[in-house]
Amino acid sequence: MRTYTIITLGCKVNQYESSVISTNLEAIGFEYRKFPDICDIYVVNTCTVTSMSDKKSRQMIHKARIINPDCIIIATGCLAQQDPQIMIKNGADIVLGNNEKSYIEEMLVSVLKEKRPKLIAVSDISQKIEYKNSRFPDKWERTRGYLKIQDGCDNFCSYCIIPYVRGRVRSRDIEDIKKEAEHMASKGIKEVVLTGIHLDSYGKDKEDLSIINVIAELNEINGIRRIRLGSLEPKIITDHFVTEIKKYSKLCPHFHMSLQSGSDKVLLDMNRRYDSKIFIDAIVKLRNSIPDVEITTDIIVGYPTETEEDFQKSMEIVRKAQFIKTHVFKFSKRKGTKAEKLQSLNSSVLNERSRRLISYATEVSHNKLAGYLGKNLQILIEEKQNNTVIGHTTNYIKVSALVSNNVEKDYINTFCNVTISGLTDDGLKGIITSEKPVL
Repeated sequence: MRTYTIITLGCKVNQYESSVISTNLEAIGFEYRKFPDICDIYVVNTCTVTSMSDKKSRQMIHKARIINPDCIIIATGCLAQQDPQIMIKNGADIVLGNNEKSYIEEMLVSVLKEKRPKLIAVSDISQKIEYKNSRFPDKWERTRGYLKIQDGCDNFCSYCIIPYVRGRVRSRDIEDIKKEAEHMASKGIKEVVLTGIHLDSYGKDKEDLSIINVIAELNEINGIRRIRLGSLEPKIITDHFVTEIKKYSKLCPHFHMSLQSGSDKVLLDMNRRYDSKIFIDAIVKLRNSIPDVEITTDIIVGYPTETEEDFQKSMEIVRKAQFIKTHVFKFSKRKGTKAEKLQSLNSSVLNERSRRLISYATEVSHNKLAGYLGKNLQILIEEKQNNTVIGHTTNYIKVSALVSNNVEKDYINTFCNVTISGLTDDGLKGIITSEKPVL
């Protein structure tokens, strides 16, 4: 039996699509192996959101070729869409664009049958197409499953390459989303994470639909205990939106909203379509209406027009917003974007601002998390290491807890109550208050 592995770089959408690819390959008789095992087929699902993502994607192709010189390497994803020739140059045999990755089994069978040395199938992503349905994946994290509900983005932020490699907004039929969620529940998935390239845009291309309709449908599915949202933008957090989502008990009180900058000037330069007041107002709306809600974010440091004063405004928003987690990214120039023409800041400035922001955001997070000391929280157990179980709360705080035995089957994919006793580098720790899992 031929074997395959998948190397996934980048976002949750890529992770979801890799699980679909896995299902498709197994449907034609291929057997999965974990990278870096020796395999017949290596699929590299690439990312191009930063220059580092490009580098890692190319490195994975090289590593696959070193592990098995006679293998077939399939490059797909966003870097493959952006620059298919560089994928071939770096050693890929088959290059599939983002529209073509759904047809990976047909492409692979064709190459094997005809013994073609190279194949590039990358269509014009800017052409309007319908959302492509595929087989439902059967591989997820044991407790959490990603569910892709839309693709594409129409925003064209000045620094972002994604609209050029993912195309325009396409929303998935809500009945198809519901069927996949039911499939996930039947396989034991208790937490579903809704994901897409631009979640806010779900339903934009469909009459009278929004992400609230998706939440409403999934909230009724037996077996699904948690619904978690991927990244949102602050403009979606209206009074109406907050009133509606409060109706659904399974929706997790955790929202990831990408700030990118605390400076209104830089946000305008970035074409982000909101300002710092809109962002803070969104957080206030959520915190005033939803108990125990927590917020995470992304911030870019060193955008070419960012001054020290602008950077300080990002630091100030971190203080005001009290994020439990801030993902910090150094600006990375992307070919084909408006920001490509701007003069980049000195690398030492980028590194120094990144270090300062990470340090300060970590301090703010730890102070916020300290408020949970002594509280009793419920977590969904995701893994067990010796006598410690690890999981997340509904508001996405990572918690590790001691248990008194090593019976793994009693804990993985169950809910447990934990009394919080301290902080860790990336979350909280505590002691399980009952040895009997909460089913």
